[in-house]
Amino acid sequence: MWCSVESLSVYITIGGFMSRLILLWLISISFVSSATAAAVGVNIQNFTFIPNTITLNVGDSVNWINQDGVIHSTTQDANLWSSDLNSGESFNFTFNNPGTYTYFCRFHPIMRGTINVSSQGTIEPILCLFNWVESNYSQFFAPAGNVSLLPFPPYTYRYYSTTDSYLAVSSADNHVYYMFGSDGIIRDAGPLSDWLITSGCR
Repeated sequence: MWCSVESLSVYITIGGFMSRLILLWLISISFVSSATAAAVGVNIQNFTFIPNTITLNVGDSVNWINQDGVIHSTTQDANLWSSDLNSGESFNFTFNNPGTYTYFCRFHPIMRGTINVSSQGTIEPILCLFNWVESNYSQFFAPAGNVSLLPFPPYTYRYYSTTDSYLAVSSADNHVYYMFGSDGIIRDAGPLSDWLITSGCR
């Protein structure tokens, strides 16, 4: 069960300061409605694109954020896109055509990443999981599908305005997390792989 009385009593806080920082940032965001499009975050840190391989559907987007103290770029091999990012800056790109897109940092060419974009109607596993949670645990996460998946590396998350709650997947440890705005505590729901099996989204 997603949220039993017992599980709700176990608070797993990932750094008190970071929890508050994330909550403040989430509250300040203007959310865009979309039932199907997903946005995936890529964190540029320690001269690495994290994650460096992503699978998307046509219409999805990627948001790169430079968390290093030096300038980086996200530059597609055929120059479909190129953006220089100073520390703290971000860049977003929407993929409207299927294919495999490789990219690199023009300042540090050893840094490389790959984005696979599918034209099939299949739903990305994370989006599938979020939809399953909304259907099975609507008392905690509602309304269903009211916003796209949003990036805040290492998290990809969705905010639910009716229940004032957040559902997220972390690319840092591939765990599912959730948070209620009333207390701002980030809770670890366990490995993403387990939830993909439970939800049938694997």
